[in-house]
Amino acid sequence: MYSVLYGSSRITLTSRSGTRLQRSELLLRDPGLRHRWTGPPPVLLGREEVLATAWREILDGRPVGFHGPCGFGKSSLLRNLASGGRRSAFVSVGRTPLEDVLQLLVDELYVSAGPEPVKYSGPVCRQLVRHTRALIVLDDVPPGSRIPRQLADALPGCVLLVGGEQPVLGGAAAASRLLPGLPQDAAFDLFVRSLGRAVRDAELPHVRRLLESVRGRPLSVRQAAALVRAGHPVGAVAERAARGVRELDRMSAGRLPGPERKALAVLALVAGALVPGNWVAAAGDIAYVTQALLSLHERGLVERPEEDRFGLPVCLADSVRDMLPDAVSLSATVNGLADWLERAHDGGVHGLMDALDGVEGLVGLLGFAAERAEWRAVVRLARVTEAALFAGRRWQQWKEVLEQGEDAARRIGDRASEALFSHQLGTVAYAEDRPGDAAARLRHALQLRAALGDTAGAELTRANLTYVEAFGPGRGEGRDTDWRALLRRGLLVLAGLVAVVAVIAAVRAAVAGAGDGDPSPGPQPGSSGTVAGGSPLPGGSPGGASGPPVSFSPGPGPGSEGPGSEGPGPITGGSPRPGGVTSSRPGPGPGPSRSVVVIPGPSRSASSSPGPSSSPCCSRGPVVSRSPSVSTGPSRSKGPIIRRPGASSPGSGHDGEGERGDGGRGDGRLPVPQVVPPGSMALLSGRPPASQPPQRALPPR
Repeated sequence: MYSVLYGSSRITLTSRSGTRLQRSELLLRDPGLRHRWTGPPPVLLGREEVLATAWREILDGRPVGFHGPCGFGKSSLLRNLASGGRRSAFVSVGRTPLEDVLQLLVDELYVSAGPEPVKYSGPVCRQLVRHTRALIVLDDVPPGSRIPRQLADALPGCVLLVGGEQPVLGGAAAASRLLPGLPQDAAFDLFVRSLGRAVRDAELPHVRRLLESVRGRPLSVRQAAALVRAGHPVGAVAERAARGVRELDRMSAGRLPGPERKALAVLALVAGALVPGNWVAAAGDIAYVTQALLSLHERGLVERPEEDRFGLPVCLADSVRDMLPDAVSLSATVNGLADWLERAHDGGVHGLMDALDGVEGLVGLLGFAAERAEWRAVVRLARVTEAALFAGRRWQQWKEVLEQGEDAARRIGDRASEALFSHQLGTVAYAEDRPGDAAARLRHALQLRAALGDTAGAELTRANLTYVEAFGPGRGEGRDTDWRALLRRGLLVLAGLVAVVAVIAAVRAAVAGAGDGDPSPGPQPGSSGTVAGGSPLPGGSPGGASGPPVSFSPGPGPGSEGPGSEGPGPITGGSPRPGGVTSSRPGPGPGPSRSVVVIPGPSRSASSSPGPSSSPCCSRGPVVSRSPSVSTGPSRSKGPIIRRPGASSPGSGHDGEGERGDGGRGDGRLPVPQVVPPGSMALLSGRPPASQPPQRALPPR
């Protein structure tokens, strides 16, 4: 089983029937920053001036972009800059949606603090990344993508470095430069290094003509050197290069041994994606795949940016597919990968992580199969890919793959697969705070599974449907319009009004009771309580209320930050008072309707208070504070229950889960909470801290 914590839910991949939704208690810890990758940067020849200019702009805090055709070294340049002297995160964008890019950035910059991975909402991911003030490197950004501009707006303090075939940065402060070919001297040095020997005098004219033909393109220079090293005359290689760079591709892939041909054909199906060697071995049924891939890398056909990551540049995909049409079949590739991934799925956590390593290739292969209307291949790939995407917390792509699989299953009449995809889409809808859509998806899946006689699957879907109906509709900002949701909302409003009236009555009774002993409105000794923002409690007795202020202000609002703050604070915000418990207090009913930060403090009883005793309402008067909701989910309905070490057990009245109005104590009196400092937990709630508005004291009766 594999679980992910999200808001107040634990989502567990229990079996091949789908995910299970369960109520969870989330103990929040600060994720630790990863140590910066200290590997050696790629060796770049002839790029000294480009690197120096880029670093000047990065240090000035300006976005930097490079664009140009495939094969001119954009990825190598970006990786060199990413391995520089400041904290950085490198993400290959490709088809990845914005929310998943944010999650990938968090994974690059932070280490999970708990044993179970946590899926953060989009606003929390933005806060976490912005807190690092890192260099954000985005490679393989597709033309017309809005992701760089959106990240530039959402991550002030971070610097963007972007690479793509076309410019994607805009604005006066951001410029994208065309990356040219290598200068003649640098291209010659690269050719000699790749050749592994000195160039003979008779070869010099042919080498110069060759380098002029490829315009200093690093990929073509390496390919030409590999061909000469393999025995082709320099003159023949230069003559073929003069016809076009694709001629070098054809020469390089023309006489490959069997394993290398199959490995190259597999990578051509998912061109642009980086996958591990065992992924290629499973897809092509290739023995000794590492030797084959290393040979392809030496020929200049395959990229190898990391130890066990291989990929075919997009610009070579068409040439390779035309030359190797029968090296592998799509169906055989899909079946080989599906068998391998199903075994990985059965292997548990480590198996899913292995599958996740090649998930970019899986998504690319699924799209390739869909373009060719291979619906059975799409269904099988979607069934095994969605588990890896769930485990990797790339939930926007998870949703897209599920929708592709559902459409393909309907086309071929595969009702069992359609039921699985509908069940999983119900989980996605619940995570996106769309409980009405989640319930509809789950009902459809339950109907299909019941008709098919899938007892285990139907039981799992029924349990999720019960969970969604109990905790979902009417408890967030979903679009459910069921009459039960309206009734719950009405009860919540009524309960809130009753609570406000009770608080006002208790405060007035305290003021009146204290006024009978001393009509003076000034502060009394022994009274440390304040009402409504800091005014002394009139007529307080030594045994009077000693709790914190009573505030009816809305608390910190969105869109503002504390004065002098350079960035967001630690993930847990302000520290609670000693002995305090920070918890999320659900509203009436079975589900978490509102998250309230409550820190119960010590309250004096009438018997232990010095001096004359007063009424219970005065000694333990309720103190209420509206604080911003604490939520790692998309809305308040998914706010986590947060416990700190030393928190009370469930049902004790201090965690907000008791059913009794007295907080679970049974004596008919509420615990005395403490007001949370402004900005506390603001980072987790996705709201920056703000100063509280001025408050006025309640006049004495």
